[in-house]
Amino acid sequence: MIVEWSLGSPLRFDWNGQTLVPRDPPWRAEWGLPPVNYGQIPGYFNPADQAALDAIWACREPVAAGTWLLGEVLGMIWLPDGDHKIILGEPQNLHNLDMDGLWAWFRGREPRLAGGQEAIAFIGSLPSLKGSPAPGH
Repeated sequence: MIVEWSLGSPLRFDWNGQTLVPRDPPWRAEWGLPPVNYGQIPGYFNPADQAALDAIWACREPVAAGTWLLGEVLGMIWLPDGDHKIILGEPQNLHNLDMDGLWAWFRGREPRLAGGQEAIAFIGSLPSLKGSPAPGH
């Protein structure tokens, strides 16, 4: 994944396939600051929001926007509208998420925590984007 929005930061970016682009406005007050490091998994398209697949990195320290991270699929924040968020991280690090902060962040969207197998099945159901760079390149 590539981090587009660092834990606790008001500065949000979008990955355009080659570089980070500042989002304007960077965030909306009703969202609050992110309780996680948030970004996307390039190469996977989620039809629910017509964008690359959203991802969360399981740790409690901010990771700089633009950082590429490679980790295990730990689970997923499942949302009724299909705009699911894949949780990635080091094996067994799901406990490194601020779950109270996540539930507050997704308040009103009826989130639930799905396991790794359900997340992997969801990823496998998505169309891939041709020509997306491999993570780390």
